Amino acid sequence: MTTLLRSRRHEARAVNSRNLSWSESSIADIDVLTARGVSGSTLGADLERLKFGYDKSAYQACVDQLSLKFQRRNWHRVSASLIHAALHEFLDDRCPDCGGRAAIQLDVDEFADCSTCNATGQRRYTDAERAHASSVRLSAWSHHERDYLELLECIRAAVNSHRRGMTRALADAA
Repeated sequence: MTTLLRSRRHEARAVNSRNLSWSESSIADIDVLTARGVSGSTLGADLERLKFGYDKSAYQACVDQLSLKFQRRNWHRVSASLIHAALHEFLDDRCPDCGGRAAIQLDVDEFADCSTCNATGQRRYTDAERAHASSVRLSAWSHHERDYLELLECIRAAVNSHRRGMTRALADAA
């Protein structure tokens, strides 16, 4: 997990870097940017840039790409409110009680597993929260839930594809 976190931080730093010089001894920012370009998932790269690079300008590109990807997969369009809600869930995925650490500090040197997220660090959204974020009545949520879960799967698949592509490209560079 720390390697993944470190690589995400390195990618976010490289995107905002002003030093794009090559290095013979280590992986430089230019290597990371090149790996981003050949990762094979433009949506995944934009999602990572949005979440970890704090680049708000990538938001609309993510919305457009998700809409297109969903339409290609399911042969019908999905409402923009579902896309925005799914992106919000992707961006705000940390447990609100433990902050994503999976443990809560009880005393100076004493920790306990977070009971809110069952020590996963992940926030669990309820159907009511998802329906509200999607501007859908809770009574009608069951009609939209399948599309919403499909959008979340598209997001996860794109990010995972980007990660795998980056890892392969950086392994070749090293």
